[in-house]
Amino acid sequence: MEIVNPGLSGDYHMHSLQYSDGLPTIDEIVQYAGRLGLEEIAITDHSQAALDRSGLTKKAHRSIVQRWENVHNDVKVIFGVEGDLLDEEGNICEDIAGHTSDFLILSLHHQVYQGNFSKVTEAYLKAMEKYGQKIRFLGHPHIQKGTEHLDMAALVEAANHHDIPLEFNGRYFRQGGNADNLQIMLQKADRIYVNSDAHTLSELRDHRRACFNFLKQESYLS
Repeated sequence: MEIVNPGLSGDYHMHSLQYSDGLPTIDEIVQYAGRLGLEEIAITDHSQAALDRSGLTKKAHRSIVQRWENVHNDVKVIFGVEGDLLDEEGNICEDIAGHTSDFLILSLHHQVYQGNFSKVTEAYLKAMEKYGQKIRFLGHPHIQKGTEHLDMAALVEAANHHDIPLEFNGRYFRQGGNADNLQIMLQKADRIYVNSDAHTLSELRDHRRACFNFLKQESYLS
């Protein structure tokens, strides 16, 4: 198993106050990422479908991205989108207010997914067939809610086939996600990202560290 972003190379899943349900502003995130020593970050706020479902539609604008510039440090900042799996046909929402990104995560959120949860594996497989070239990685596949019927081994096999990494997500690891699915992913995935999914600065600091400690403890790292 290859870790795409080892150490402080980068954290590619986090949320801001400007666009979704994060507490820190973009500037606060970037400043703190520099203090942590991160080289690169992706701010991957929630898709329009998630914003609509959570009542955060008023935040769904992207104009600031065209003007924003990192004046704080040398951290490279990517503006991405955490897209949503929508149904068993593999349809997804990949935009925020009509704006897409070339850094797309595909995630399942039980409150956004409108399909039959017993067919969630089929939904993932069809989405990878349709959008595989766009998807940078599958976000938190070891989330608890909505994955009761997920065939994780089949998901990992398909992701490997499409050369799509999966994510070891610090937020759901620390909140007690699906431990069985996590183990299957770590045992079978060709490539993984280790990300914080931070919604606060303390999560940006602590979530990835907890994941790496676990990987070392379980002998996934030397």
